[in-house]
Amino acid sequence: MIGRRSYSVKAARDLSQGARTSLRQVLWGLVLVLALPTMLVAAAGLYSAYRSERRAIDLRMQETARALSLSLDREIEKFVVALQVLSRAPSLARGEFDVFYRLAESTNLADPSWVALSEPGGRIILNTRVPYGVILADSKRPDVLRRVAETRKPYVSDLYVGSLTGQRLITIDVPVMVDDRVAYVLSLGITPDVFQNIIRDQRVADHWNAAVLDRSRILVARSRAPERFVGQPASANVQEALAAQPEGLLRSVTLDGIPVRTYFSQSPTYGWSFVISIPETELAKSAQRSLFWLTILGAVILGGILLAVLLSRSISKPVDRLVTAAQSLGRGSEITDRATTRVLEFDTIKKALVEAATGIRKHEREREEVLAHMAESEARLRLALNAGHLGSWELVPSTGVFTTSAICRANFGRGPDEPFSYADLVASIHPADRAGQAEAVAQALANRADLHMEYRVLWPDSSEHWIRVSGRMRNGPDGQLSIVGVSQDITERRLAEERQALLLHELNHRVKNTLATVQSIASLTRRSADNSDPAAWNAFMDRLHGMAKTHDLLTATHWQGALLEDVLKNELEPYQDGMRQRIRLRGPRINLQPGAVLALGLAVHELATNAVKYGSLSVPDGKVHVMWAVTSGSGQPALLVEWVESGGPLVKKPERQGFGSKLIQRGLAQQLGGEIKLDFAPAGIRCVITFPISTMTSDQTGPGEAQERYAS
Repeated sequence: MIGRRSYSVKAARDLSQGARTSLRQVLWGLVLVLALPTMLVAAAGLYSAYRSERRAIDLRMQETARALSLSLDREIEKFVVALQVLSRAPSLARGEFDVFYRLAESTNLADPSWVALSEPGGRIILNTRVPYGVILADSKRPDVLRRVAETRKPYVSDLYVGSLTGQRLITIDVPVMVDDRVAYVLSLGITPDVFQNIIRDQRVADHWNAAVLDRSRILVARSRAPERFVGQPASANVQEALAAQPEGLLRSVTLDGIPVRTYFSQSPTYGWSFVISIPETELAKSAQRSLFWLTILGAVILGGILLAVLLSRSISKPVDRLVTAAQSLGRGSEITDRATTRVLEFDTIKKALVEAATGIRKHEREREEVLAHMAESEARLRLALNAGHLGSWELVPSTGVFTTSAICRANFGRGPDEPFSYADLVASIHPADRAGQAEAVAQALANRADLHMEYRVLWPDSSEHWIRVSGRMRNGPDGQLSIVGVSQDITERRLAEERQALLLHELNHRVKNTLATVQSIASLTRRSADNSDPAAWNAFMDRLHGMAKTHDLLTATHWQGALLEDVLKNELEPYQDGMRQRIRLRGPRINLQPGAVLALGLAVHELATNAVKYGSLSVPDGKVHVMWAVTSGSGQPALLVEWVESGGPLVKKPERQGFGSKLIQRGLAQQLGGEIKLDFAPAGIRCVITFPISTMTSDQTGPGEAQERYAS
């Protein structure tokens, strides 16, 4: 025992003699190691922030210049479009220049600008700046007029000084086409104030500068001192930059001698440019802010170093006491110094041996809790897979081992305990999908990527099912690669998708038919409007409303058709009386196909509208009887519908065929292959509609009804 203790003391002495670094030195080194990289990283971060802020400013200002250059195109295009609309005035084609003068003068284009009309040869016909009829000198821009006449395209001039007014102007010229030739040139003179307003609307900062340049790089508008610089060329370096590229940025000096960072963008359509300049002094403020924060950071780090000096002193003394206690423990003597070191970590070292056993028991309890949590998580995962009807599987490609859950085997038509290998899985895949499945698995293994695929499988009972398989690569504890995933039977979803595609196709077909009907109604209504029918528009809207009501009726039956009686009630119910004697419907239970419902609904709507306006429903005592039956003659069976009005005003046969008659005869004849007979008897209109039974299905409720036939 004494020899062992002597050995321990000697070993401790040798270890202390080999140590050449004190704790204070370690603390100082730690402070320097933490402080210096922190300062370097902070400086780099602030510099990076400064650079990022500079790039963000450049990007934002470049996007602003681009957006404003596009607004120039839009502003010019607004005048061009307005002038083109004015050039299509009928008075120009008829040569009524006095009428056109008043029209041009009444538009917003003539004030404060002017509108002029010239011949391509240069003779000015009129100008809104002077009264109509004043003899005007020939145009000073004959080359521009000839160019517009030759190209037949609008032309926008650069800024120039007008020869008559001495005012700075921009002129927009558009050709006036008469009989496919350029008969005149319509010109609009606008002042730079239009573009000055664009700059003013942007609310450019007072110390910034924004300018609009025409194609010749002449200042058209400017945010600072426009009265001084408008009409002058842009600075040479800005002109060179615009000549080199359509947009960008550069360092330059403004015309009033201020160093700036300039952002420019040229409009794509008319070649005008928008320029924004920011003084370099403002951009330098961001660097000053970064330097300020770097100084603050240096002061904080210096304070931290001073604090570390004080802390090192408070740490070294408890360490000395702890070393003394450790030496006493090494010598086997009692540790007399049991006072606290006032440092939590050092007190913890003193208690380490005592707490070691407690810590071991605690770790054992924690391990048991972790195992319990793992078992619970596995149970939850199994429950979630079962709830979602997801089967789990794992394939080890190197060995061919294939492990599946009961639900996975059920997805492929196998029993819970039935053997199921990977070869069985491949054999169950539909022959047309096997190559795709093999390629997908091979690519997933080659790229170490996730596996997602859908394919058909054939169950042992020869039924076909759709399976979705998802998997992910996994390296096991032994380093062996495997694929772990889930499978799901998606047969019902695929069938639902196919049904949905079929329904969408059917809906597309029906919408096309409906649009064709609306187009026909609109065409016939327009012809009626050409014949000075003031109620044509209301009639058109009523017909669309009638179609909408018929669509609602079909929607309620999921477009499976509708009963003939419901179609009639849908149109006639608003005109029925309280005793339900004014309109009588009689006939067997007939279910019409959707096409027949739409066509017959339009016909009944026209008959009802005519009866309300001119027929039996226009007077209190008038009545309408509608009867229908299925007839069987020498040909194929047909549905016969008879409309009879009575008690109304005396009927006179119209001199011309009206819109309703055309719609009824054309619609039913074309869509249903039917026959319509209209009898304008003095006692009341009688209409007999007959169309083949192939356009409807009979759904009669009893044998007696099946034999009922109502015809006149």
